[in-house]
Amino acid sequence: MRKIPHLTHALALLLLSEAACTHMRPPSESQHTPCEGFRARTLEGATLTSARLVAAAGALPEYCEVKGQLPPSLSFEVRLPTAWNGRTVYNGGGAYDGFIIPGDEFIARGYASVASDGGHAGSPMDGSFAMDPAKLDDFAFLSVHRVLPVARAVIREHYGRDATRTWFEGCSNGGREGLISAQRWPEDFDGVIAHAPGYNFVELMLTFNHHAQRLAQPGAMPSRAQLASLGRAVLAACDAKDGLADGVISNPTACTFDPAVLQCQGAVGDDCLTPAQVASARTLASPYVLEGKTLGLGWPVGDAEDPGGWAAWRTEDGKIESTAGFRFSQEMIRYFITQDPAYDALAFNPSEWHARIDALTARISAHDTDLSRFRAHGGKLILRHGGADGILTQRATAAYYEALVRAAGGQEAADTFVEYFPAPGVQHCGGGAGPSQVDLLSALEDWVERGVPPSQARLVAHKPSATGQPVLSRPVCKYPRYPRYNGSGDEARAESFTCSEP
Repeated sequence: MRKIPHLTHALALLLLSEAACTHMRPPSESQHTPCEGFRARTLEGATLTSARLVAAAGALPEYCEVKGQLPPSLSFEVRLPTAWNGRTVYNGGGAYDGFIIPGDEFIARGYASVASDGGHAGSPMDGSFAMDPAKLDDFAFLSVHRVLPVARAVIREHYGRDATRTWFEGCSNGGREGLISAQRWPEDFDGVIAHAPGYNFVELMLTFNHHAQRLAQPGAMPSRAQLASLGRAVLAACDAKDGLADGVISNPTACTFDPAVLQCQGAVGDDCLTPAQVASARTLASPYVLEGKTLGLGWPVGDAEDPGGWAAWRTEDGKIESTAGFRFSQEMIRYFITQDPAYDALAFNPSEWHARIDALTARISAHDTDLSRFRAHGGKLILRHGGADGILTQRATAAYYEALVRAAGGQEAADTFVEYFPAPGVQHCGGGAGPSQVDLLSALEDWVERGVPPSQARLVAHKPSATGQPVLSRPVCKYPRYPRYNGSGDEARAESFTCSEP
C-alpha cells in the first residue's frame, strides 16, 4: 500500500506534539515519579543531589528521601512516606541553623516532611555565615519560602497530586520562621505551630549580652549552689499558688518573688546572695530597656536551679565566656552587627550601632502583629511556650499574643485564628519538671478542617517516664488560664486540675 507523505508527516507531528504536551503537563493522578527519578535533576531552580528509598525501621515507615540545594548554599530535605496521609509538614530549624532537623515524628504519622539548613552549613552556634548577605537573607526570612515550592513540586511528582494541607511546626528559631511565614508569606501554610518562638531574635541576643556584661563584673555571678538556693526559695514562695506544691510553678502571674530576700545578712555562703549577686538576679529577671525601648522582658526566677535554665545559659562553670547565652550574643555582635570577627562583645555598646541593629531587626525579627492576610487565607496559629524556659522567656510570647489580640480588634476576633498555650514547668522546646508532650498537630488539623479550636478540644499534656509511659499529665490551658489543682484527686492526673483565671 502506498503511503501518503503529508498524512504520515502530520501524524508524526501530532504524536510529537502529544509527547511534548505530556512531558510539560503536571503529573496526573496516575502519573508518579519513583524515588530514583529525582536523582541528579533540577527542579524549580533547585539541584536535587540525591534520592533514595529508605526501608522501614523501628517506628519509621518506608519513605523516599530527596535532598537538594538552592543557590548559594541552601540545603534541604524532603521525606516522602510510601503510605502518605495526603498532608505535608515543614519542620522549622533552630539556633543559628546550619543543620537539618529531619522530622521523624512527622513521617512516622504519614506526613510528607520538609526541612532545610536555613541557607548554610555549620554549627548551630556559628553566626559567621551572616557576613554573606545572601546567606543572611536566607536565614533571616527567605529559606522556608524558597524551599517550599521545590518541596511541593517533588510531592506533586511523586504522588501525582498536591498535598491537601501544608502545615508548619517549629521551636525557638524554628518558631520564628513560622511567624515570619505567617507575617510575610501568609499563603504558604494553612496553619502554623510556633513553640517558644524567638521572634525578637536580634533583641534577644542583645539582651543576652546585657546579662553577660552584668555577670562579668567582679563578684556578680552566683555559684551553682547559690542558684540552687535561689530556685528552692522561689518554689517555696510560689509553687503552691496553683493549688499544689509539686515542683511546678503553674501560676507565674501570682509569683512576685524578690531575690533580695536571699541577701546575706552575715557571712557569705551557698544559701544566700551578696548584694552584687542580688543585683545580677534582678537584672536577669527584669526588662532590659535601652533608651526608652524594651529589648527584653526578663526571665522568671523559678528556673534558677534548673540545669537547662539560668545555670547553663547565664552562669555555666562561673566563666561568662562558657555560657551559652554569651556565646550566642557574641556571634550576633561579631558577625551580624559589627562584622568584625575579633570584636570584644563584653565591650559592646548597642547605642553606637543603632542603624545596623535597626536594619537587622527589620530583616530577622518577626514583630508584625498584622496577620489579616494570614487570617483571610484561613490560616490558624497556635503558640506554646514553656514556663521554665531559660533561653527564651515566656513573657515575650505572652506579650506578642496580647499584641496580636489588640491588632485583631479584640479577643473575639483573635480567637478565630490564634490561640496561645503556656506550658508550666517545661524547658526550652521540651523537658523540665512539667509535662511537655501534646499533639498540637492534630489540634491544628481539627481547627482548620473541622472548625474546632484547640481550647475547646480539652487537650492534655503528658510527661513520659524513661519507658515512654506517662507519669504526669495536666490540662493544656489557653492563656491567661493555668491548671489549678482541684484540692482532691490524683495529683499526677489532668482530671484533678481545672483551667483557671490567674
